[in-house]
Amino acid sequence: MRYLLVVLVSLGAGAIAYVVTMRTGGHEQLAVGFEPATTDGPAEEPSGLPPGYTYLRVEVTRGPSIRDRLVGLVGSLALVAVAIVATVGALWGLGVLIGRLIEALVQDGGGGQPLP
Repeated sequence: MRYLLVVLVSLGAGAIAYVVTMRTGGHEQLAVGFEPATTDGPAEEPSGLPPGYTYLRVEVTRGPSIRDRLVGLVGSLALVAVAIVATVGALWGLGVLIGRLIEALVQDGGGGQPLP
């Protein structure tokens, strides 16, 4: 019953989010770049966007510089090195734990108290 309640609440929340985001906007407005094609001359840039638009044009920018790329590469290599050290340390610790467990079993005689 609890799982059904969770499913119903999540479906209700999703329906409310859909209605609020998709259905409350103007029905005649189109996002910038998705206007219907017109054949009466060159396309004009839209001026003064009405509220509620979610698509914005992004100006052409330059990509990352060589320095930015090298910093990213060095950062990635450092992250991989730290991950390798952490993995090796965890495996070493697990090996020590298993070794101590085996040593304790061998010194104890292998099984503790015999069954009655």
